[in-house]
Amino acid sequence: MGAVPNASRLRWQRDAHKALGGLLKLNDLPVITWTIPVSGALVGDVDTLTSTPAEMRAAFDAWGRQLGAAVTPERTSSDGAIHLYGKFRLDVGYGVGGAIRATIYPPFEDGDV
Repeated sequence: MGAVPNASRLRWQRDAHKALGGLLKLNDLPVITWTIPVSGALVGDVDTLTSTPAEMRAAFDAWGRQLGAAVTPERTSSDGAIHLYGKFRLDVGYGVGGAIRATIYPPFEDGDV
């Protein structure tokens, strides 16, 4: 399989940009961080700095429902962080695939920062 032409990568990113524009019109959903990598995927990350664990889970669930995401079972890493992940596909252009993610960290103990 040969290298992917630059024009194809740019088209994928334009499709993802168009899909993101549609998603940002949905005013009733929590604000999350969106990125468009070189692959043209659309990646949504729930904020870890200004949200409580309950707010993070609620944001992930709301976006997962809106996107029709196939959510994988949550997993807990050895440091106690809970990882949430779901994949979705939007019918924009040639189709835009993507993921929504959240990492919910346990509270600090003994006032550690």
